[in-house]
Amino acid sequence: MRLDSANRSFAALVIASLLLGVYVLCGAVACVLVPLIVSRVSDHGVDGLVGGGHNLLPALLFVVLAGNGIILGARSLSRQLAASRVLDRRVGALAVALPGEVARPAAAAGLRGRVVVVDSPEWFSFTYGALRPRVVVSRGLLEGVSAEELRAVLEHERYHVRNLDPLKVLIVRALPATFFFLPALGALRTRYIAGRELAADRRAVRACGRTPLVGALLKVVRGPAWGELEVAAAIGGPELLEVRVAQLESGREPRVAALNPTMMALSVLGALLFTGTFIASIVGLGGASAVSQATGTGMSVGDVLGGVMCVLPFALGALGIYRWIAWRARAPLTSHS
Repeated sequence: MRLDSANRSFAALVIASLLLGVYVLCGAVACVLVPLIVSRVSDHGVDGLVGGGHNLLPALLFVVLAGNGIILGARSLSRQLAASRVLDRRVGALAVALPGEVARPAAAAGLRGRVVVVDSPEWFSFTYGALRPRVVVSRGLLEGVSAEELRAVLEHERYHVRNLDPLKVLIVRALPATFFFLPALGALRTRYIAGRELAADRRAVRACGRTPLVGALLKVVRGPAWGELEVAAAIGGPELLEVRVAQLESGREPRVAALNPTMMALSVLGALLFTGTFIASIVGLGGASAVSQATGTGMSVGDVLGGVMCVLPFALGALGIYRWIAWRARAPLTSHS
């Protein structure tokens, strides 16, 4: 994965979410709250949760916050997967035989078997397919661009294929929904989306020069009016036209909107609220001594920092899966399915 601005934003979003997610699900819930509640119930029955000055309300609030985030994230992921299935069926229904004038530049761009031409008079191209990224080009676009402009389009889409952007779209939409109390993650998503289009344009300029890309960009600013497209494909919208043109004019990547102080402050407050609710949950159920008795571990700084080791299996597993998908994205596809 090339560490351009898009992938730096993506990596920051994923790392922050992974650390927080592992602590919430494996640490706070699975390793602390659940054993603590089970211990209380096994020793004193249900009355052990509310008797003796114990307060269950903070724990319930923490579980509601965490559970609501999981529901929102699952809903986002489910919606995107459903849209991907609809998009795949639509592309399959509109697909036509690949013309030779497309097959040759597609092979030259390393997209052999990955380009699908659809029978539509609109001018558009996009990349879709989380696990098997493919490029869709419309018949109208083929009729309206020169050979050099078509090559620029394919080189742009090649970046999206090799960068696994359709898969990353799923992730960068679902994670901010899951951790809704951290608006900074939404800003990282915005930076990623803008950065990937700028990086894809730079790829096309290096391969074809600036003039063909300028001509192609002005012709494919908008995608087709398909409701499922926005959440199921890597496609640049008209809102990014200004920064893309600025890059082409200056030859340098323009600054994308940074994390503003208000958003950072809200994210800090959200993190403090979430953390404070968890700490209040522990206090309400007996404090650090109760945690030590129920789990065999303490709540010291060393114990908490040691929990970072729990992230490693998840991180290594995710990296292995990513590398496997990236390897598959480089191999030619023999057919569209």
